[in-house]
Amino acid sequence: MVISVIVPVYNIEKKKRVFEASIESVLKQSYRDFELIIVNDGSMDKTEVILRELEKKDKRIRIVIKENGGVESSRRAGINMAQGDFILHMDQDDRYREDAFELFIHKMKETNADVVVANHIRFIFNPLFSFGKCNAASMQRERIIDHESFMDQYYVSFFGMNDLPVNIWNKMYRKEFLDSIPTPPKTGHIIEDLSYNMHVLPYAKRIAVIPDVLYYYRWGGFTNRYDKSVLETALIGYKLKMSQIDKYGLLSFKAYTAVELLNYLNTYFYQIVEYDVFDKDGFVTEFKKVMSLPEVKEGMGIVRAYDRYHYEFADAFLNSDYERLYAYELMIKKNNRGKIFAKKLLLNI
Repeated sequence: MVISVIVPVYNIEKKKRVFEASIESVLKQSYRDFELIIVNDGSMDKTEVILRELEKKDKRIRIVIKENGGVESSRRAGINMAQGDFILHMDQDDRYREDAFELFIHKMKETNADVVVANHIRFIFNPLFSFGKCNAASMQRERIIDHESFMDQYYVSFFGMNDLPVNIWNKMYRKEFLDSIPTPPKTGHIIEDLSYNMHVLPYAKRIAVIPDVLYYYRWGGFTNRYDKSVLETALIGYKLKMSQIDKYGLLSFKAYTAVELLNYLNTYFYQIVEYDVFDKDGFVTEFKKVMSLPEVKEGMGIVRAYDRYHYEFADAFLNSDYERLYAYELMIKKNNRGKIFAKKLLLNI
């Protein structure tokens, strides 16, 4: 049984050692029958040179070169090239446990599942410096989730009530299953993991859970700049989730989705204050602009009706009180001075 492991990469030259450690975690797997598909997503440095040298060292490595289109398009390109019976994904700076493939395959055979979900840990610098495994209740013991149970108890995980990991890289997919269902729509560069699994998992007849930690996710994403994609992510995610709620008649999930939108908006406006993007007048202008968006209007109406979510920032949004929100974000910035300093240090390591 052949496994196809898909790894999108972009500009790895400056992180060559980290990348090579990731690839080594695949090549050293106790289960040997796999192909490693590395998709170069239009890198602008010497990534292709590095990959070609790597390709010479192991015949299981296949290199795909494509124009830049983001990790989602790279994964799709990898799946289209895959010759294996099963699909695994890995990010370019993460790692697998040495017996991960063996355990994934064993669980696939044992349960005849369409998808197997394993536990994971977050780490920084090295897996020895871990932040603990995923502690969602669903990941605490081995279990088999049938379609009906998934839709009734676990699909809510994708709507702001996290109980089942929504990531793509801690899951093995049966290729025959993926080929038999509609291709998930592309979202672009944002929330691709969540979107993919929101569309794929409801078709699974059986999902198996392994509580063992098989995947090591490198904690990163540090930034010292304003990232407007937070707002874009909030809006795209909201619309995506509402479309799935309508598709499957999951009306009780609307409140969770609207609360999640509100939390995203709080993060967005906190960034504006933390990085001094606008002065107060600019903050107010942006607040009024965002609050006039149709998705935001709808979401805030749902949260008001829900009437169970009362925090300082939440009430500021629900009452369109920009003065209150601005004061709140300033207070959080002041309280977070230590975290902001630590983040700057990590960015320079």
